[in-house]
Order: sequence, then structure tokens, then C-alpha cells
Amino acid sequence: MPRPHPVSEIVAFQGAPSSLSSEYGPAVPLGAGSGDGPFLVPTGAGIEVRDTALGATDVLGSFRTPGRIDRVAVAGQIAYLFGGDAGIVTIDLSAAPVAIGSYSGAGRVTKGAACPVGLVVSAGDSTLHFLASDGAGGLTPLRSVSFTDGRRISSIVARSDSFLVASTRPGVIPRLTITLYRLPSAGAAPDSLGEFALNGHEAHDVAWAGPIAFVADGNLGVLVLNVATGSFVRSVPVQASQFTFSVDANDTAVVAVAQGRALARFRRAGAAGDSLASLGVDLLDLEPLHVRLRGDLAVASTYDQATPPEPDEVGRSALEFRRLSGAAAPAPVGGTGKTRRVAWSGGLAYVADYTGGLRVYRAAGSDTSLVGVAPVGVNDRVYDVAVDPARSLAYLAAGAGGLQVVDVSDPSLPAVVGSLALSGLASAVALVAPDLVAVARRGGSPGVTFVDVTTAVAPFARGSVNVPFVQDPRALAARDTVLFVADEQIGLVSLRFGNPDAPGSLGAGSGFAARDLDLTGTTLLVATRSRGLQVVDVATPTSPILRHELPAPPILGVARSGTSAALFLGAEGALAVDVATPSSPFVRGPIGVPGTPRDGVWIGDTLLVATGLALERYSASPATAVPALSLANDAEGALAIVRATWGIISLPGLAGLDLYRDLGPATAGTPDATGRKVNRSLLPPGATEAVDDSITAGQVHRYRLVAFFSDGGSRKVAEGSIFVPSGGRLGRPFPNPYRPAEGAATLPFVIPSGAAGRTLTLRVHDVSGRLIRTVRQTASAAGGFGKIGWDGRDGAGRRAADGLYFLHLEGAGLDDARPITLLR
Repeated sequence: MPRPHPVSEIVAFQGAPSSLSSEYGPAVPLGAGSGDGPFLVPTGAGIEVRDTALGATDVLGSFRTPGRIDRVAVAGQIAYLFGGDAGIVTIDLSAAPVAIGSYSGAGRVTKGAACPVGLVVSAGDSTLHFLASDGAGGLTPLRSVSFTDGRRISSIVARSDSFLVASTRPGVIPRLTITLYRLPSAGAAPDSLGEFALNGHEAHDVAWAGPIAFVADGNLGVLVLNVATGSFVRSVPVQASQFTFSVDANDTAVVAVAQGRALARFRRAGAAGDSLASLGVDLLDLEPLHVRLRGDLAVASTYDQATPPEPDEVGRSALEFRRLSGAAAPAPVGGTGKTRRVAWSGGLAYVADYTGGLRVYRAAGSDTSLVGVAPVGVNDRVYDVAVDPARSLAYLAAGAGGLQVVDVSDPSLPAVVGSLALSGLASAVALVAPDLVAVARRGGSPGVTFVDVTTAVAPFARGSVNVPFVQDPRALAARDTVLFVADEQIGLVSLRFGNPDAPGSLGAGSGFAARDLDLTGTTLLVATRSRGLQVVDVATPTSPILRHELPAPPILGVARSGTSAALFLGAEGALAVDVATPSSPFVRGPIGVPGTPRDGVWIGDTLLVATGLALERYSASPATAVPALSLANDAEGALAIVRATWGIISLPGLAGLDLYRDLGPATAGTPDATGRKVNRSLLPPGATEAVDDSITAGQVHRYRLVAFFSDGGSRKVAEGSIFVPSGGRLGRPFPNPYRPAEGAATLPFVIPSGAAGRTLTLRVHDVSGRLIRTVRQTASAAGGFGKIGWDGRDGAGRRAADGLYFLHLEGAGLDDARPITLLR
């Protein structure tokens, strides 16, 4: 059995990002919304606050999150960020945006709407959760509604204390359903105000102004409905029946965006405002997905029309503005910043920007601002970068643009000085010898080409190794005259290039899809798709030896500094790993990174991470010890409960605490970087305990107490482990005394290992020993904890008299009884 490692954790403090671009979601006006002014927009990895009165070019405030944010809702000065599996984060907008709470009890939250007294959110496709707000960031569940007729929730809109929910049942003839709810004050349960449906229509977005709802109805354009009467009014086509994605409305106007870069403007007319007169159709620069109104200004969230060649890349996103009157509007905002790979030299970071070429940033000290940009062709996509500091040159693997050679002698004015066209897509590049680079090729003609760059303005190809020896190369690293290739199809590949004019293969690939490499001395770290992190000894480059495999989710990139390595896991975040002993690496802890981390570089204790949306900056250091959590099973040993307690946590900027549970002891390499959150709502900063009531018997559970800060950052502050035994035993009946009007009484139990699926028999006896009722139940196939109930009635269905009773449970290794007092 491997020797347990000492508990160790990486503590990473997030700094300001060096670059910032976004995948913009639908904007939300702040304040009255009747004229130019501020609005909030989700950015994929948080929110931005902009102001149309100031030209919308400056970010007035922002908030970053480790997880993805696609939708937000605002009520007064409170914003609710919907983070999918991460739940809801509550933000105070009264000054700089800061976190004041969170809630994870609604499942996977993707859309919702808010009013001053609460909000309605959708979990998955078919469930609504109604939550009451205390006005200070706290949320309390009121009611959940699940639709069982096949409908999928499309949009939720709030107005005053009411909510309109649009859902679609897909099929050959789709069915649109509009449902109205009211959320009373004082935490009362929501009222259903009515529902009506229309066949042949669907909802992709909904706006609600006055008695009229406007629905983005796909190929049918804008559907106009009278909510007050529950009736269809008309359909209005948009841009020659192009597919309509989104719609918004106010008291006088309607805007809609459709396929073909169309933004349609309408003036409302008629007594109810249900007639639409066209004001024209504008062509946007990029394809729109969302549109919202801020006074006279339409704010469209747009995206690249072309699908990125890489499945895990994102296209450029922007905010585009149009005046309903046709007057001048602010210039579009947004940018590239889609960082893919990063290298550094001489205090500068060189970033391969997928659509923007080479970007150079300061990388020393606290200043990581942009220094210069060298753009590439409009159709080129930059996959990788390598730097030759001796010659002040950077080499770009530029997709269809082949190899690009960039002069960086003046970092503020980098310039492409040479290029070499290659077959396929140039996907990786490495400096392998003085004046010699290797360029990987993907696509229709995969392989690796060795390029002579003695004359930077005129690079020329020497020899190549092609398919089948190389099939889908993603990263390169060289030692002596051996080139190691991370191949997505055939794994780690070794090539010889002692004679660059006649390179060759040294053998078959490892067979495990590889995506990145980091070579330090004689240790090669291989990021794989299915085998985690591979640690390979290349002391003899022609005969690499696998020393260890560390399980991890699919890895996009890896970077090492000294004894620490960072694994970049895309949507799964990032992990820090201790690689001091190559034969026994272990996980030191997760790093919460916004966006989709795919590569990074260490500069001392500073970690720069390419996230696809930004170049994030962290100050990282190890913490060799953290305080221990006090963990205890339920006193009776049968209830599915672990109680965690800790001392007061006092840290600057602390917004609250979250308790996470992982399987496995604290000393094990955690296979789950995030774990399952125990508390539904963010625990207050002064909290000192939490209860976990959904554990599994017969396993070791690891608990982590994580401090959540007002700027969106987090760090572990305590941890501990506890073994939950699986022997059969009974708990205490609850409630006791038992009043049947409050529901059934429950008797918790634990069944021993191997007894899952057997029959349990509960016999209820009165104080004289007479049998009153028999209840049978099958033990869960999952085993462990369970409970069985009694409704206070005898076998004939009659109410049992007040008094003392005994609950005797038998079967699945159990044979025991507990007393209970019944009171009417």
C-alpha cells in the first residue's frame, strides 16, 4: 500500500487578469432602464457592469467566478448569478460588485428571473424552484414544480411580483405553454395565476410588457400573445423568416435578433401595443444570440459566425449597439483575448491568441498589462508559441497560416517577419536546436516538419515525419536529438532528428491520447485525456520509462516549476500536483480558475493561466498544514448524519463558508477537485458547524471547509476525514413524541454490508405486546443508511390510540426495536 503523503495544499490568490475577453450573455439594464445608463452583462466567467451613457467602452465594475455564468437576474441592488451545477451566487451591486451569499439547493441552475421578494429558477429542463429573498443575499426555498408532460422550460421573465414562464414541448408539432405565477411577500407559497398553450409554436426567448408577451418563435419570427386574455394575436416575421433567437420589448418598442446578423426594430401600436410597425433591420458585425433594450438602445450579444476548427475553442464575442431611432450608437466592445498557450522570457509573457495572433504581456511583479500585439491573417488561428530569447524571435503555429516568425526585439511593436506555408494546420511549435524549430501539423496531412530558421525572414523546411507515425500532434518537447510529441490519437510519440533532413520514428505511440508536455531535466510530464498525468523518465531519450500515472480528469495542459506542477482541466478547473518524487506524485489541491484553463506558466510564485477568455494571474504558495475539522457521526450511530465543527474563521474579505465532501481520506490524491457542497446556502462568516445528512455508509469521507471571499476567490481553511461504519443498527424514531397530523414517523437504520436488496419488516406493537401494524420494505440496492415509516394507523387503516408503542425492525441483518410515543 502506498505510503500516505503529508497533507499539503496550494493556496492561490487571484490577481487582476492580464487580459479579458468574454462570451457575453443577455444584458440586464440596471435602474429604471428608460434611458441611457448602466447595464450588467454575464461574461461566461462572471459579470461586467457597463454604462451606455459613457459610451459602454469602459468596464465600471466586474466580478469573476471559477465556474461558468451564462445568465443573471437583478432585483434592485442585488444580482443573482446562475452558475449551473455551482448554483446561485448573490452579488451586491450598490458599490463595486461583491459576493454576499450563495445557494446550491436548486440543482443545476441555468436560467431564472428575480423580483424584490424572490426569484424563480429552472433546474434542468423541467423543474421550477421558487425562492424567497431576504434582501441581503439570503435565499429560502418556497416550492418546487416539476412538469411531467415533456415540456422544456425556455424562458422566465419577472415583473413586479409575478413571473411568466415559457416552455416548449418538442415534436413534429411543437407545443408552446405560457404559465403565470405570483410570488407573494412574507415568504408565502407562490400562486398559480393561469396557463394557456398553443400548438405549432415554440419559445427561445420571451419579453413581457403591459398585457402583451413577445416570443422569439424560431423560424416563425416574433409571436405576439395577449397574456391577460390568454390568446394568440399574430406572428411577425423577422428578416425573411430567418430563425429568431431573442426578443425584448418596452412600452413603445420591440427588438429581435435573427440568423443572418439581423437586428429588427419595431414600434408598438394599437390600444394594447400588440401591433408592430417595422422601423428597419440592421446588419450586425457578428451573429447575434441575445438582445436587450436599455432605453433607446438595443444591446446585442454577438459571436463569430464561423465555427472554430477546434471543438474546445470559442469564437470571438462582442457587445454591439443600435439606436431604435437610427442615431449614432456606441462602438462595439469586446475583443479576442482567447489565450491558448503561454510562454515567458525576460519578464515578458508571450501568449498564443487563438484569433488574435501573438500578444505580449508584462509578467514580472504586479504589472501584467498588455505590451504589444502582432496580428496574423484573418483566417489564421494561433495554436502555440515558442520563444528564442537569444535572437529575440517568437515562433507561432498559426493553423492554416503555417509557421509565423515574429521579431520581438521591441516587445511593444512585435512584427511578423517571415512565414512558411505547410500542409495541414500548424498546431504546435518548439525550438529544438539553435536555428531549428519543429512544427506539428494536424488535419488532412498530419506530421511534424523540421524547419531551418537561420534566416528569420526566409524559413525553409528540411525533413518531416508523417502519418502513420504522427496522427494528431498537440504539443512538442525536445531532449538532445529526440523530439517528444503529445498526440491526441496515439499518445506519446518519440522522433529522432539527429539529421533534420531525414528524421524518423523511434517506435509506436504509448496508446493513450496525449495533449501537452512539460520537460524539466530528465522528467517529462504528459497530460493525457484518459490516463491522468503520466510521469516519464527520459534520462535515456530513446527509451522513455513510465514512472507513475496520477488519476485526474482529462488534462488540456501542464506546467511545472520546481517540485510543483499545475494541471489545466478546462471546465473542471485546475489542480496543483507535487512532483518532487517522480515515482509518487500527489495532488496538493484545486485552484479555482475562471473560464476554461488550458495552459499556463510559472514565474517564481506567480502562475499565469491561459483560460480561453483571459490570461489570469495567481500568487501561489504551498500551505503544509491546515486546521483540522472536528467530525462526528450521529450519536445513535444510525442516522445518515456527520456533524462538522470548527473554530471561528477570521480572514479579510470573508463573505462566508462552504463545506465540501469528497470520497477518500485527506491524504489521498483527490479524484474530485471540487467535491459535493454540503450546505445549500453560503454559511455566514461566524458559523462554526454544519451537518451533512446525505452520506454513504462503509466509506471514508473527506471534508473541506472553504472560505468564500467577496471578490469571488476562495481557499481551503480546514479539513478532516471520518469513516462511516456500515454495521446494521437502528437509530431513534423521529419525531418522538409523534403526532400523525405532522406526517409519518420514521425509523432510521443502517444495514450491514452485503444486505442490500433484502426485505425489511417493521412490526408495530403496543405496550401490551399486541401487533398493531406490519410494514414491509426492500432495502436500497445502494445499501447503507435508510428509513422506514409508520403513519400512526393499524392494519385496518384505523387511527391508533395515544400511548407508547414499539417499532420492531427485522431483516437484512437487523433485529431490534425502539420505543415511540403517539399523541393526537
